[in-house]
Amino acid sequence: MAILDYIKNAPKFFELFKEGKEIANAATWKSRTIATNAILALIGTALALGKAFGFKLELDGDTLQGLAAGAVAVVTAINAVMHTITSARVGLSSDSGSSPPDRPTADIGQPSAV
Repeated sequence: MAILDYIKNAPKFFELFKEGKEIANAATWKSRTIATNAILALIGTALALGKAFGFKLELDGDTLQGLAAGAVAVVTAINAVMHTITSARVGLSSDSGSSPPDRPTADIGQPSAV
């Protein structure tokens, strides 16, 4: 039954990618994303230090590189999603980008008002 709930809520999830929308408990999700990134960095550092001190990981170089590349790709995609859905100031334009922004942004050479 849970899979049907996910399918039913999918349009609500994709709505979060629009500019001006954000998830209700954004601070919690941002904190979790930061914590996850820190834990993954710690694990990567521990593996590198372990190898430097002689810890033998029974994987060949190609497999290890493939696993690392896959982990980086997954983390990057999740970070992009989390940054978008936890901030109302970023996202896809609701009107296909045809209207100008209602307030100046730092991208157009003027300092941000925020």
